[in-house]
Amino acid sequence: MKSNLVFGALFGLGWVSLSWPAQAQMNPTGSAYTAEASRHDFRRWLLHVDVANVFTNESADVAVGGAPVRGGSVSMADNPTATFDVSYFFTPNFAVNVYSGYTPRAHIKGAGSLASFGTLASANYGPLTVSGEYHFLGLGAFKPYVGIGVTYAIFLNVDDAALQNVNIDNAFGPAFKIGVDYDIAER
Repeated sequence: MKSNLVFGALFGLGWVSLSWPAQAQMNPTGSAYTAEASRHDFRRWLLHVDVANVFTNESADVAVGGAPVRGGSVSMADNPTATFDVSYFFTPNFAVNVYSGYTPRAHIKGAGSLASFGTLASANYGPLTVSGEYHFLGLGAFKPYVGIGVTYAIFLNVDDAALQNVNIDNAFGPAFKIGVDYDIAER
């Protein structure tokens, strides 16, 4: 019997990251930012290598042989992953960020009427996130930030388990970020 597992568009990802900047953000004179930094006296680009946790909010329409499984759903655990991103600063406080990373492995388990089947399938998924960020200034080397945006989750390397011929749709979802940059060196 063939089966079909389809993730709906309500798949959501949230990001919580603690990052170490690959390039310390300094003004041209070599001193760290202050809240009084001039509008044009800052670096516009910042690269990160991060550790993030992917929080999932999964939903599914499950069909076996083309017929919907009544009461059938899925569940996935949250996954930590290594990520990288780049921010472009419009002002010392406001930036746009593009974010991606290593594709974690999800084990998709049956829920509801499918709970007794255990793991239905496994897949890697790769998020691509674009967000706006607000960076707080005036705290010395520590630069906390918050962000909100949108994520597109791409599912790769889908392996069947309790179900066969599994299909998982890529999906959009909200993205939320909170983190701290720390300047590791001054010029």
